[in-house]
Amino acid sequence: MNAIPLRRPESAVAKPVQLTRESAFRTAAGLVPMLSERAAACEADRRVPQATIAELQQSGLLRMLQPARFGGSELGLDAFLDVVMELARGCPSTAWVFSNLASHAWNIAQFELQAQEDVWGRDPRALAATGLAFPCGRATPVNGGWRLSGRWPFASGVDASDWMLVGGMAENPGGAPERRFFLVPRPDFASLDNWHAYGLTGTGSHDVEIKEAFVPAHRSVSAETFAAGRDLPGARLYDTPLFRIPNFAAFAYILCIVPLGTAKAAVEAFTAGVRQRAGTYTGTRVAELTPVQARIAEAASCVEFAETVLRRDWRELEDGVAANNYPSMETKLRWKRNVAFAMQLVVRAVDALMPAAGAGGLSLHLPLQRQFRDIHAASAHIALTWDVHAAAYGQSALGLQPQGGLLL
Repeated sequence: MNAIPLRRPESAVAKPVQLTRESAFRTAAGLVPMLSERAAACEADRRVPQATIAELQQSGLLRMLQPARFGGSELGLDAFLDVVMELARGCPSTAWVFSNLASHAWNIAQFELQAQEDVWGRDPRALAATGLAFPCGRATPVNGGWRLSGRWPFASGVDASDWMLVGGMAENPGGAPERRFFLVPRPDFASLDNWHAYGLTGTGSHDVEIKEAFVPAHRSVSAETFAAGRDLPGARLYDTPLFRIPNFAAFAYILCIVPLGTAKAAVEAFTAGVRQRAGTYTGTRVAELTPVQARIAEAASCVEFAETVLRRDWRELEDGVAANNYPSMETKLRWKRNVAFAMQLVVRAVDALMPAAGAGGLSLHLPLQRQFRDIHAASAHIALTWDVHAAAYGQSALGLQPQGGLLL
């Protein structure tokens, strides 16, 4: 069932689009109007339209973090986050799915070369979704690999994916179970089509089930090795520092950029709209109302402060890895604290706008209500939740051991 087909002839594979940082951003900006037009349909279908996935493939953006060995552009995290933030202007659900699917090319490139060949050897445009809740999966060692079963929630973009990257607890004879990652192809996993949510509705974040799938040893990596970054099998294959970045330290940035980009777009669109708007009952120019002016200032400040800190921190991460300096536990906790607090600011920004928008802000034909719902939904992700990461940072600052189970 896990046999991997031979590589397709080159003539059967579309010529890859090679992107630079600048061309990737221009391409993303050019897709924003189309994403905006399809945002309502994306919500109604509870998944990103197949036409959108196809256009993201054709643009080369879904392969911007993929190794050049397999036709990718091998760009860095900084360029990637700029692209995600731009796509969020058009449709937050699409940006969330894009961020997940495109970033998983970076994760797959950190596996052994044979695993990468399994995924991309036949189809270099193959995509993977994830299920990262380790307790949801159980793996038993067998001859040549593992026997894996489980059910994982929140597999964003799974319906567009050929592979799943899941976490599981692996039996360890004579010791405690070990956290490991596993790469599993279709048809060994099933999407359960159960994502019904008030926010990020179009992400298709369904549960995924795997029953007794065989996973070869080369398609599994220890979670601790993934967390460290420097010792990953794929890190030895490529010169680009991207593939040495510790995954857990970077995980929150892959997610937080979507609500940040969404909030930035909401503030800009709201401000532009208010310049032309008159009150429904009084006819007064809304732009002349002091409370509205103050709310715009508050929202814009929240977004700017959040973006400034996030950009500083993720560049610190990238620059450190490029110089072979890996973050301490205290640094990783500080970064995660800052991401979670930035999300508090992003939520505050959109919350400040809603009362000033009046009843018009509730219209399903306008993006503000969707942006409001999507930002609140994103901020509930455990990687972005203030209560979790504030407590972990405080514990460390006070000389206590941070709570177990965090992706550190």
